[in-house]
Amino acid sequence: MSFLKSSAALILTAASLFAADPLFDGMKAELQRAQTLSLGQLDKPYYISYALDEGHVWSGQATFGGLINSANSRFRIPEVRLRIGDYKFDNTNFAGGFGGGPRYDLGAFPLDDDPLVARRYYWLATDSAYKGALTVIARKRAALRNVTVSENLPDFAPAPKFTLLNEFKPITFDNKTWDDRIRKVSAVFNKFPALRTSLVEYSAVDGFHRFISTEGTEVKRQEDAGSVQIRASGQAPDGMIVRDWALFYTDDIKTLFPEATLTKAAQDVGEQVLRLAAAPLGENYSGPILFEGVAGPQLMAEVLGRNLHISRKAVAAPGGAGQSSATELEGRRGVRIMPESFDVTDDPSAPGFGHEDVDEEGVPGKKLQLVQKGVLKEFLRTRLPVRGYNESNGRARLGGSTPAPTNLVITSSDTSSVTDLKKKVIDLCQQRGLPYGIIIRKLDFPSTATLEEARKILGAAGNSGRAVSQPLHVYKLYLDGREELIRGVRIRGLNARSLKDILAAGNDTVTLNYLENGAPFALLGYGQSTAAVSVSAPSVVIDDLELVKIDDEQPKLPVAPAPALSALNK
Repeated sequence: MSFLKSSAALILTAASLFAADPLFDGMKAELQRAQTLSLGQLDKPYYISYALDEGHVWSGQATFGGLINSANSRFRIPEVRLRIGDYKFDNTNFAGGFGGGPRYDLGAFPLDDDPLVARRYYWLATDSAYKGALTVIARKRAALRNVTVSENLPDFAPAPKFTLLNEFKPITFDNKTWDDRIRKVSAVFNKFPALRTSLVEYSAVDGFHRFISTEGTEVKRQEDAGSVQIRASGQAPDGMIVRDWALFYTDDIKTLFPEATLTKAAQDVGEQVLRLAAAPLGENYSGPILFEGVAGPQLMAEVLGRNLHISRKAVAAPGGAGQSSATELEGRRGVRIMPESFDVTDDPSAPGFGHEDVDEEGVPGKKLQLVQKGVLKEFLRTRLPVRGYNESNGRARLGGSTPAPTNLVITSSDTSSVTDLKKKVIDLCQQRGLPYGIIIRKLDFPSTATLEEARKILGAAGNSGRAVSQPLHVYKLYLDGREELIRGVRIRGLNARSLKDILAAGNDTVTLNYLENGAPFALLGYGQSTAAVSVSAPSVVIDDLELVKIDDEQPKLPVAPAPALSALNK
């Protein structure tokens, strides 16, 4: 399931409410005509696909009881993918291979269901894509005359014809009720005058995806997604900004979430921000860490889920560099990456937030056993051949060629209660002469950090390994069982290989729903496209991890105190 953003603000026409789909018919007619494209003796297209994502978006934002934005918009986003040559060698997988075709001023895709108007759009877009592909494949051939390619892999994997044709059933959404609801929920933060900022935001997308290809695949499917974000920030006496959030995701936009649930979440967020502002700064630490509750699936989503695929280096001209960043689990198939008690599966057919019948390349996904008894067995794959694999298993979910999990489930056959996990941490600290252990109950994933904060975390990682999201709820666990909330620490040296050092797993299972966007820490609002992902995992204890104290410069406190927000604060 993938979702795209648009600023279009028009109303859906009545024609798409019926089973007849003139747009789809127009796409098919133009695709058939496009297969005859040729230009002299130059390469002809061997694969073309057309996609059209459309949707109705309702959204609103409120802060401290006041509505600051309310929107009701429509969008349609077309896509043309064209390949010339053949499956073994084509115009893709070439670094710097953009441009070349004429840039027609197509403007926005029409919102009227006129198949002739739609065909003209695809006609010009296809013409541009074809001429651009001819330029790119010529450059690619020239580059290969002067470089040696380390991997002789096909450029595209064939896929069997697949058909999924669901009727679009538009949903009526009461955005006025939701505007009032977020006003009420955001007013909860008026009880906390020390807060610096607050935001309550809802979004409901009633989407529909069309896809056809020259291989005969035809897909029409509903794509609905709803979310509510609750955020707040404060400032500690030393100037450090502290924040907390509650994020809710669902594919049922008819009801979204109960007001009582959101009100309680806002209350909890406000209270936690004040606790964080009053908490002492943490210190450098090395030892066992318990990832408890939602921190368990957050850890697995970021450290495991984002590394369950293989990268591929693109062909580059001499002196150039193919844009490729190896994932941490590449080359480790058949190797133990977790304790023997752990299994990991990904099942797009499961009834979870990540449910998906077919991916963005028109390939249906199958249930995968990714890790069995701790051993890595399989990777998430698209139609881009990679080392050891030439076929897709239906996980093209971000931008068409980037893999992402669907419903990722991590289990262990050897579990203990969370109370026993705490005892294990205390026992390890006693054996090693440590005055305390660490519990992390929430990571900032997906992240509400600012871009500046994210850059600092990435920069602080340096040569110590890949950066992971900052922990938000961190507690010292003293030897007598007492806990103390701390702030101002980052994790250092945590990566996918750290999963081998899991000492114990809890008998709890927590599910994290989020929208994967490929951005660092899944930063909210970034990335070109998103994919709905569900991750279920237990609490875990990992040995020999490091926390480092944040030594960044902090902003000064406001000169004047905050104004009263309600009669309670006057």
